[in-house]
Amino acid sequence: MDNESLLVKVRQMEHQFITHWINALSNESPGDANKEELFNRGQAYFRYITELHIPFDNHPVVLKAVDWARTVEKDEGTVKWIISFSHLWRNSLLEVGGDILSLGLFKQISARIDHFEIMMCHACWEKTVLWMKEKDCEFDRLHEDRINLIGKMASSMAHEIRNPLTSIIGFLKLVRLGIHQQTFEKVDSYLDIIEHECDNILKQVTGFLSFSKRPMIEEGLVYVSARQILDTNISLLSPRLIDENVDLLLAVPEQVKLRVQKSAIQQVLSNLLNNGIDALSALKSNKKMCISCSEDSGYIYIRVSNNGPSIPAEMAQRLFTPFVTNKEHGTGLGLAICKQIMAKNNGEISFTSDDSETAFLLTFPKKRKVTESGVQVVS
Repeated sequence: MDNESLLVKVRQMEHQFITHWINALSNESPGDANKEELFNRGQAYFRYITELHIPFDNHPVVLKAVDWARTVEKDEGTVKWIISFSHLWRNSLLEVGGDILSLGLFKQISARIDHFEIMMCHACWEKTVLWMKEKDCEFDRLHEDRINLIGKMASSMAHEIRNPLTSIIGFLKLVRLGIHQQTFEKVDSYLDIIEHECDNILKQVTGFLSFSKRPMIEEGLVYVSARQILDTNISLLSPRLIDENVDLLLAVPEQVKLRVQKSAIQQVLSNLLNNGIDALSALKSNKKMCISCSEDSGYIYIRVSNNGPSIPAEMAQRLFTPFVTNKEHGTGLGLAICKQIMAKNNGEISFTSDDSETAFLLTFPKKRKVTESGVQVVS
């Protein structure tokens, strides 16, 4: 019997071949797909391998399958599935049609199975190569972003530390001059300022490290006068306030106390005050800054305002985001660190800005105690 006649008999057994293939596939990959879907796939593939009069590359099953292989999103096991698919079809041909298949016809059908397998694997390989190239580009972008981030952090660190170091160097010169001139009464005050600036450097380093995965040991919470914190900051900023001709109004009662990380909150206020002075540099005269403190039943508020230019609308939405700044030599980390510090102190920082005033508001919750009767008391 010639191959054409044998091929007719094979086609007549289509259902038996497909059923055998489905059972084998179900045993190898339980739950792969429902039987109806598998039968439709098997029927399409069976027609491909038995319609020998249609060239390999022109058969609609091949074109559709290759297109699928190129567009599939998750193809980690696709190649393995393709090889298993081919093996199970050859096995079904031998098991079901072993008595009617001639060697020549089996070779022809097997060649179509091989061609399908090669085409599918090649399509998957192309997809994998493209995916790898895209990942390489993505890794390159991430690496470049990381290098840029390190550069910004280094620049920011240098900028934040340079100012207190400059102050330290200046006061060390005054100390040396005071020693030579026997004016020891001022040396002690100079040393206090030098010590404070060293603490300021430590705070800056702590702030930077707070963005890393290995933060420094957290500063403990203590009760401290809000006026005391502000007096310390203002004493250090006095030379700059005088040089910039800034009129500072301080309205902070002595009795208001905060339970906070003292050095960290000093850093927040120092940043807000320096930012305010920077903003006022745009004015030629009538430079005003105000620091006020108020409280209600649940919170204590410290408000730092200035009459400088308003914050641009495009910056306002991202003001507390790292590296967002409109200063020529700014780093964009100051307010981001302030927000993080306030969060660690269970507080909040917010702002308002218009043409007449820009104001930052620090909100600190009062400590609450529960009495024996279950009543909450603010302390």
